[in-house]
Amino acid sequence: MRFFFYGTLLDRDVTAIVLGRRLPPQAFLAASLLGHARRRAKDATYPVVIPDPCEEVAGAIVGGLSRRDVARLAGYEGPGYRIAPLRVKVGGALTTVSVFEPIQTRLQPSGDPWDLALWQRRHKRPFVNWLRKALNERLGYSTP
Repeated sequence: MRFFFYGTLLDRDVTAIVLGRRLPPQAFLAASLLGHARRRAKDATYPVVIPDPCEEVAGAIVGGLSRRDVARLAGYEGPGYRIAPLRVKVGGALTTVSVFEPIQTRLQPSGDPWDLALWQRRHKRPFVNWLRKALNERLGYSTP
């Protein structure tokens, strides 16, 4: 299964913790989600995407994910997201992949844009510490 990552899962350390294994760099194929904008979720440090016909969200397609991987990703994303098939642009062509799309009634965007590099500088360290503990407790598996 192929997914488009647009937020914290673009960070290779976060992805490794969630999946329980490190993906090779070539597993991440640069792509963009047309007709959407990326905003920081209200009262959170992670992003959500929202429809916006004038914007485009940079991210990556990650393929070759197993059912186990998808289950772990779904556990990480939680009930505020649903898996939706959306079209993304990769190498000048459009393709349909799965995206964790926020459920608007559960996750509201703030007015602030979200930037991976800024998140990594300001929030990654405490987030990773929290994530390791939360996943070990909630999902009962160890993280690398």
